[in-house]
Amino acid sequence: MPTCRWGLPQRGFDRLGCFADLPGSAIIDLMEDAITTAFASLLSLPCWGVDRVQGSILTFEFGSPHLIVREPYISTSSSAKILQRASRRRVKPVGEWNLFIFCCHWSVVATGETLADDESTHEQIDAAVRALDGQKLAGFTLDAATRVTTFAFDLGAALTTWPYEADEEEQWSLYLPESRVLTYRADGRYSLGPGDEKLEAEVWLALARSVRVP
Repeated sequence: MPTCRWGLPQRGFDRLGCFADLPGSAIIDLMEDAITTAFASLLSLPCWGVDRVQGSILTFEFGSPHLIVREPYISTSSSAKILQRASRRRVKPVGEWNLFIFCCHWSVVATGETLADDESTHEQIDAAVRALDGQKLAGFTLDAATRVTTFAFDLGAALTTWPYEADEEEQWSLYLPESRVLTYRADGRYSLGPGDEKLEAEVWLALARSVRVP
């Protein structure tokens, strides 16, 4: 029997990527197994291209690099800056996996010292980013009760995220091979689906139990 990308038997893909014809409880079990499988794939891989994208947003690349090429296009904007950007070809190296830390509190700790958090200066955040770059992911923990996620690295650093109060924004997203995205929100719900899926089509499930890898 064919299998889905998680190595599980495929009976017809739904928006979550597996088992469209299974009961809800079985789909939830498979989804939570998918979280474990996704991060198990990253263990012992060094992160690279770690960067502060904007404000306190962080991004990490994992796995073999490949190039994304955006060709020049014709823009209808009246902005000279946008027109100039549109006229250029953009080439960006990305990994097989991309971890995106978005709307949440976070802190980076190394050898017992806090290097930076989401309210630190850009200079402090950039220093923390440099400390993380090149370290291998050694462990992943997602606490279902507190909604705290911990990414532990092999050279002693740890990135911890936790939700803003009264907020449902995405804490983090893991972009997977085959253009799929695993996202965890501040309200403790998660989604796995195509990267180009429309917002109204996304399926969000409550995390029933904590996840720990390995």
